[in-house]
Amino acid sequence: MKVIGALVAALARGRGGVLVIEGPPGIGKSRLLTEVMALADKGGVRTLFGEAFEYQRTVPFFSLFMATLRADPPVGDAEALRRLGGSADLRYWVVRDLADAIRTAAAQTPLVIVLEDIHWADTGTLLALRSLAVRPDTPVLWVLTARTGAGGPAVRETLGVLQRKDASFLRLNALTQTAVADIVLDAVRARPDASLLTLADKAHGNPFLLMELLGGLHEDGRLDVSGGRAAATGSALPCRLAAGMQHRLGGLSDAASQVVQVAAVLPDRFSAGLVAAMLERQPASLMAAVQEAMRADLLVEDDDQLRFRHDLLRQATRQALPGSLRRAMERQSVTIMLKLGAAPAEVATQLARTAEVGDLAAIAALRQAAQSVGHSDASAAADFSRRALELMSPEDTERGALVAETMVLLNRATRYEEAQQLAASTLSAEVSQEEEAEVRLRVWAANEAPQRRIEENRRALELAAVSDVIRARHQAWMTFFQVTNGLHGEERTEINNAVRAAEATGDLESRILCGTTLALLDFADGFAARAIDRMHDVDAMTRNGEPTMAHVVAAIHAAGFTVFVGALDDAAAEVASGAAQARREQNAMGIPSWALLGAMVEVAWGRQSAARRIIEGVPREQWGASTEVSMNRTLILAEVAAHTDDRSLLQQLVIEAQDAYPGGSPLVSQGAAYVIGLAAWHHGDIHEAVRWLSRDSAPVLTPLWANVFDQLILTARVASAAGDAGLRARVLQGLEVLERERPALPLFTAVAQRTRGLLERDADGLVAAADALRSWRPLLHAGAAEDAGVEFARRARNADALAQLNVAFDLYMEHEAVADARRVGRALRGLGAERRIVSQSRAKTGWGSLTDSELTVVNLIARGATNRDVATQLHLSLHTVKTHVHNAFAKLGINSRAQLTRLMHGSD
Repeated sequence: MKVIGALVAALARGRGGVLVIEGPPGIGKSRLLTEVMALADKGGVRTLFGEAFEYQRTVPFFSLFMATLRADPPVGDAEALRRLGGSADLRYWVVRDLADAIRTAAAQTPLVIVLEDIHWADTGTLLALRSLAVRPDTPVLWVLTARTGAGGPAVRETLGVLQRKDASFLRLNALTQTAVADIVLDAVRARPDASLLTLADKAHGNPFLLMELLGGLHEDGRLDVSGGRAAATGSALPCRLAAGMQHRLGGLSDAASQVVQVAAVLPDRFSAGLVAAMLERQPASLMAAVQEAMRADLLVEDDDQLRFRHDLLRQATRQALPGSLRRAMERQSVTIMLKLGAAPAEVATQLARTAEVGDLAAIAALRQAAQSVGHSDASAAADFSRRALELMSPEDTERGALVAETMVLLNRATRYEEAQQLAASTLSAEVSQEEEAEVRLRVWAANEAPQRRIEENRRALELAAVSDVIRARHQAWMTFFQVTNGLHGEERTEINNAVRAAEATGDLESRILCGTTLALLDFADGFAARAIDRMHDVDAMTRNGEPTMAHVVAAIHAAGFTVFVGALDDAAAEVASGAAQARREQNAMGIPSWALLGAMVEVAWGRQSAARRIIEGVPREQWGASTEVSMNRTLILAEVAAHTDDRSLLQQLVIEAQDAYPGGSPLVSQGAAYVIGLAAWHHGDIHEAVRWLSRDSAPVLTPLWANVFDQLILTARVASAAGDAGLRARVLQGLEVLERERPALPLFTAVAQRTRGLLERDADGLVAAADALRSWRPLLHAGAAEDAGVEFARRARNADALAQLNVAFDLYMEHEAVADARRVGRALRGLGAERRIVSQSRAKTGWGSLTDSELTVVNLIARGATNRDVATQLHLSLHTVKTHVHNAFAKLGINSRAQLTRLMHGSD
């Protein structure tokens, strides 16, 4: 009503618009139109009403003429327009003349033109709407209703044109469970219990059908209201619906009744050919029966398919069939669809419902469906895979492989507890060593500590009767986990063994993992070019075979290397592609890693808010705890908090780091110590910074940390300020790695030059480093200029100091680094120069206008969370969340969640 009120108010001021109300039958579109017309009348606006009907789709301009020519007084010359409209050659003139007539009438009194059910509209009306309804300079508000998913290509094209021309869309979706409960409470005058709400769910949030269902329960005497509570007896639909369906079927011919009953056991959308195959008839022989069912308003066309008018009609028809017959017919339909070329995913739901234990064809089809759907909906795929497992005999030799497949899908869907339970139940039973090894290969989840992952690999490798391929995979994953968590030693015996096993078996998963692991080691040893060449070879391998988690791991690390060497445009493209694929596949294990890389790119470009928005857009529970992924999240946010002077966030991250120290692996401990040391440095406590940055002996430089260059440079800053020899030695080790490869990468050379300039207090070297970093990283450039300015000031070269410090100040301010700018401002004041930090007023519109709280909320909303989900996750009241959503939508110039999603993905 707020949207409608705003449009009517704008209309009264002389600005037109278009409002499209979409939704399924019975959702309340017509009721909302009544409110539109009442509001228009109240505002002194003239309303014209027209309606499209299915049986009038061949009448040119039917609904449009109904609205304009039947009005009192009519809008336009009725006889002339009807005469022109009957000729296809003259329809252009109809639109032109009608536009003139509407403009003339609107000049006297603003108009609201309501057209109901345009999914049934004739072609002439649809074409006219594309022209007439996109003229904001005319005081006409067009209000159109359309049934979701109904209508042909012309309807969809017209709606697409209107959307591109800035029409407002209100999509009336199913009522929420809370709203359904409220309606039930109003209807029965008592608070509903679970039994009544379960039955109410069968209306799928449709208010009309909900009231029919409640009325039917009352008529059947199945509502028990006492003590302020209302309960329902039985789980079947009310007789009003079931008997009503029987009555409607009884009014059909035998042939049409058979068609409807067969259709009830088919998928939601089905072809006439499938119905014919089920009845062992020729499609042409069903023509009259199908048309009769459609005239009875039971079946409708949906593009080139058929479907029931509403799902409750389908359920009522199914309920009228004997249960055993219904299951047999459903299983028959699956067999026929597979023979007709249907993909397993298309029939998986029916198979899961109708197949019996030992049905090998059903098991095979469900496994195929799981693998197919797994690339778009991991949770649904896991359900199919679990059902196949239930149908499989315990003695089946494929059971171990199917358990492993199911666990992979459960983990990808972040259903970690189910995966662990499945693993535990499988391993507690009598299984072969090969099956045990397969289960242990997939038992780990992304949020588990690395030692647990490695322990599963070691236990599997201790088994004797394990195939060479499974053994090679365990070796490959174990060495990968060791390297990515700093748990490998100087000796490379296990890594070399894994490489030999992978090559000997030719197993693609093992070879991809081993290649990625060797590339990580090369990079950590300072041979970045060699590591990237190795990843090119891995990339060639990933183009073959069925994608596995190894493929995702390789792609993520390849993109990480691209970030580290400074090719940010290429990295951004790789990250966008990988993140989009993870979202499409709903791969909750991959999404956090791609988010990290996206944030790394933004930080490298100096876009602090963008980096934070990406990180906080991933739900906290997906990061896990005490893993390399979760620690990278903490590191990025800590850098952003330190630069932007968000002390509250930095303190929160310090607490998380203290909880993580000592961590589950050397690298996690090192990352935690760095965060605490970073905070100490920014608070001016050099001794505390030295204490934490000296905690671990792990190398400062590693390709696994998002902010590896910042860590090296901060350690050099602290070592130089404190004169600490131990820290200095660690920095020199890092420099040796950076400069090991010849020729060295330009970014590595520039970072090494800046680091060495800090240690040696070489002002001119720092200036040269700043110039070299100019084209790579703006904040590293600013930091080098700041260090050079401080060193020049120490030498009393004030003019040089001022020049460098001013460069640093400007760059810091340009890239939201308020804390750094404040520090440089103090140095400038010591030289007699005053640079004030002007708090930049927040933009009034666009992303920059959102507060941190609004940004956090809309990120969650864009990922599909409801207001109630957001309130629960952020510990806010529902009212506060609604306020944030309302304010954010207003600032972004949108009015729907769909528009927000498109805006987030860059399509608006």
